[in-house]
Amino acid sequence: MDPIAELLDLPREYGKPKTPMAWAVARALLAESMHYWFATVRPDGRPHVVPRDGLWVDNALFYGGSSETIHARNVAANPAVAFHVGAGLTAVIVEGEAREAEVDRSLAERLAEAQAKYKEFGYPQDPETFLQGGVLVVQPRRAMAWTNYPADATRFRFV
Repeated sequence: MDPIAELLDLPREYGKPKTPMAWAVARALLAESMHYWFATVRPDGRPHVVPRDGLWVDNALFYGGSSETIHARNVAANPAVAFHVGAGLTAVIVEGEAREAEVDRSLAERLAEAQAKYKEFGYPQDPETFLQGGVLVVQPRRAMAWTNYPADATRFRFV
């Protein structure tokens, strides 16, 4: 199910959005991206930002990595995360919570298919890889996106 789209309420000097961006556009930007910049919070409150590889499948971001990383330790203590793709003029910013993914055979096959975007880097495209565990998922709560700021600056709410 697609999220609810609404124009962002921006400060007057930034301009006024006119037309909501279609979720299909934001979803495509998320699916095609090779890198996702993640923000987490350390236990002492300091922010931590790191790029991650990931797969946008079923309106969620799936990714993995060592449980010994700062990112993983932060998520274990506080699952609230934000991540974004784009370089400013085009952007999708997602807020949600990271947790261990429950991967069944059907999802593993979709993840393996999506992983084709990393083929040149030698990432495995075998569904068995995803059935072994260690896959995290971020279920979005809300997102902001635009491709023509501020004209299409849109908030998406996932209900």
